[in-house]
Amino acid sequence: MSTLELIKTLREKTSAGLGACKEALANSNNDIDAAVVYLRKKGLADLAKRAGREIKEGRIAIKTSADGKYTAMVYFGCETDFVAKTADFIALTDKLAQYVLEHPEISDYTNDKTLTEIIHENAPKFGENVSLAKAVCWKAGEGCSIINHYLHTDNKKAALVELSVKCDKCCADTKQKIQDLARTLAMQSVGMVAQYLQEKDVPEDIINREKDIALTQAKNEGKPEAAIAKIIPGRLKKFYKEVCLLDQPFMKDNKISVTDYVASVAKETGAEIKVVRFVRF
Repeated sequence: MSTLELIKTLREKTSAGLGACKEALANSNNDIDAAVVYLRKKGLADLAKRAGREIKEGRIAIKTSADGKYTAMVYFGCETDFVAKTADFIALTDKLAQYVLEHPEISDYTNDKTLTEIIHENAPKFGENVSLAKAVCWKAGEGCSIINHYLHTDNKKAALVELSVKCDKCCADTKQKIQDLARTLAMQSVGMVAQYLQEKDVPEDIINREKDIALTQAKNEGKPEAAIAKIIPGRLKKFYKEVCLLDQPFMKDNKISVTDYVASVAKETGAEIKVVRFVRF
């Protein structure tokens, strides 16, 4: 069996990292069984046993490039809040976020080999199941595009928001107000648990589900058929106000919508502002 095959076999048996497997084989004369014992003694051979345990806790880290063009956000999961607050877990979460920031070309970070390797190398010190739950890296759009974020104090909830801005004279004060707007919208999406940006983003199957629910509710309430046709659009509108960021009541003034608030900042700054996208963890 070749060295690569031995490493592969040992990793399948133990779920230990590549480096740890190489070391174990080198110290065991390429004897698989002895290498397993070596890893067990070092606490590196029980990751597979932990894999089935549920991940309920974790931590979010956000990194931005020096030029502001790229922003990365990761959610690194674990089993307990105790582990999530340890210095080692915090440091590893930051390390994963930095890697994501430096590799915006990766399409699926949760299946990236290097990230998986980093996690496997560090996981044994936590003594519980850990994994990269979510990760994104955004590149700001062409022209004047602003990305800002909000990270809740518990480090378990966060969001990114990107704004497209057209402004004849974007002074420092104007840019700061628009940066503040992006952060406020990120906070809104976390606090109000927004799921979509606007109505057109809601999937057809979700809309059909809500229509069916509204229809059933109306019938159970004994509404006449003629009235039901008018009731369903109204209840869909209410649904959109709950789940679509731009349709939600603004959290600092529920008499206006988020769209109204964005328009007010645009008027104040003299800029044309469009909410391009958001993501919430």
